[in-house]
Amino acid sequence: MKKVGIITITGLGNYGNRLQNYALQQAIEKSTACTCETLVNKSCRIKGYIKKIIMPTHDLLTEREQVFQEFNDKFVHFSDIKINNISKDRRILEYDCLVCGSDQIWNSDYPENDKANFGYFFENLKTISYAASFGTDSINESKKHRYAKYLKRMKAISVREDKGKELAEQLTGRTDICVHVDPTFLLTAEDWGKVEKRPQMYRGEKYILKYFLGEKNSELNQQLEKYAATHRLQIIDVISPDSPYYNIGPSEFLYLERNAELIVTDSFHSCVFAIIYQRPFIVAERKEKNLQGMGSRIDTLLKKFCLEDRKYVDGDLENIIYSEIDYNHINKVLETEKNISFQYLKRHLEN
Repeated sequence: MKKVGIITITGLGNYGNRLQNYALQQAIEKSTACTCETLVNKSCRIKGYIKKIIMPTHDLLTEREQVFQEFNDKFVHFSDIKINNISKDRRILEYDCLVCGSDQIWNSDYPENDKANFGYFFENLKTISYAASFGTDSINESKKHRYAKYLKRMKAISVREDKGKELAEQLTGRTDICVHVDPTFLLTAEDWGKVEKRPQMYRGEKYILKYFLGEKNSELNQQLEKYAATHRLQIIDVISPDSPYYNIGPSEFLYLERNAELIVTDSFHSCVFAIIYQRPFIVAERKEKNLQGMGSRIDTLLKKFCLEDRKYVDGDLENIIYSEIDYNHINKVLETEKNISFQYLKRHLEN
């Protein structure tokens, strides 16, 4: 049986990156004759190095990080091999193939996203990507030459966004680059049900799930609060430190996604699970200071499933809420996309 090493973002605190990591592991082991382990990229920003030096390891995890670590311990198979952008560990050669992806592992705005996240270690080690994301619509000029070198050496390249395909083609001149759905789509709602967990503080009330990773949109917040009050819905916010739901883990997040009356978010993966669970949702463009636009991820997702009308435009909340979602069409598209993805993984991991 072949052994695969997954390279992805492994930080604690983001629901999407933990769930997509688990999903890719499960998808590979379910569709191929391979076992999987995730390698932890220990490259980090200067602040991260300083924090590790001045604080003992057991003090590093907050309560929120601890529940994410518990999810990792229970569901994700981790290797004891650590990777970074500088050193090489020859034990990496134990893997028959490295798979880079998914999530924003190639976002050039993040200093730690470099050599290691392309699996650029040994010339004779087979490396592919699956639904890897650049996260933004462009690449920092200072990294273009390096990214081109890393990408050209990969056996096969799969990205998550249409814009990512354009960027990779421009950097490499390759014509064999694929666009595949995020690995979270490769598991069914029933598969995810095995991972879900009801939050202890939830008492059965009807609610709107609110999950915003970027800057707040005050107009949207005002409209959302008014709608919730009119329809007697609680708003559950899983990102605000003041929320009783702030310290829930990925399994509890899945439960809230499945059972929400409405999901309002700027998160790519929150949209994904709304689609998997066939829940009504609204997505706003995510904005973050000092980062390039991240709209291509959402645009590709909505376009693929003909859901462009779920995107929030100023003053348009209720019109979006009441517009119908054709999940029969979505399910047909998703089934085709999943088959294409499984064929790609089998072809490149079993041969």
